[in-house]
Amino acid sequence: MTGRRTPQELVRRRALADAASGWPQRGHLAHDAAVDRVGVVVALPEDTGGPYHLCPEGGGDNWAARRDDLQPHDEADDGLTIDEAAMPPGGFTPHEGTAS
Repeated sequence: MTGRRTPQELVRRRALADAASGWPQRGHLAHDAAVDRVGVVVALPEDTGGPYHLCPEGGGDNWAARRDDLQPHDEADDGLTIDEAAMPPGGFTPHEGTAS
């Protein structure tokens, strides 16, 4: 044996390292940079013997993703400022009797 690791061994070792770090695990929200999509981790390499599997948050078709392409997704990162996020649809309506 030459001491080289097979691709399967590298996947297994990466999965073990990820499990030790706690991310990603089933149920975590992740951004897949390869396809620029966000999904919920539904299967881990130890489940499938291959890549991670993600599913859109609202349901839909699963897709396979490499660990190197996954990043934690911050649910609060929607591109809105605090003022925009607090604004109700249609904006605020003035109350009667208040100065404008």
